[in-house]
Amino acid sequence: MRGGALPLLVWALLLAASGATNAVWTGDPIQIEEFAGAVAITLATAGVLIVRRREAARRGEPSGPRDPEPVTHTSFGAVIAAIGLGVFVFGFTFGHFMIYLGMGIMVAGFGRLALELYHERRAVRRREP
Repeated sequence: MRGGALPLLVWALLLAASGATNAVWTGDPIQIEEFAGAVAITLATAGVLIVRRREAARRGEPSGPRDPEPVTHTSFGAVIAAIGLGVFVFGFTFGHFMIYLGMGIMVAGFGRLALELYHERRAVRRREP
């Protein structure tokens, strides 16, 4: 799993794009300032993480685990299933096609979760002596 400042930098980029789109559509100064503040706070947090990692590297501390871990810290299957659930719920308001689309996305998410569990158990069995 890749961590550190990269997810925060991507999130700041998404916030900036959303803020720019919102500024074009509404032009409301308070919304523009809120997005700018959110981007600034996110970039500041990413900067702190970058400085921390560089300081740890300068001191010679390891930046992460040495051995691969069989337990996943992030699950794309769970994210896909959650997005499917969101689309499914919005389907009650916006139309039946979104209900069916959400159900399909949830099925794909649960299938991905099953694959992740299978590969996790397989990795654990390989590590056992």
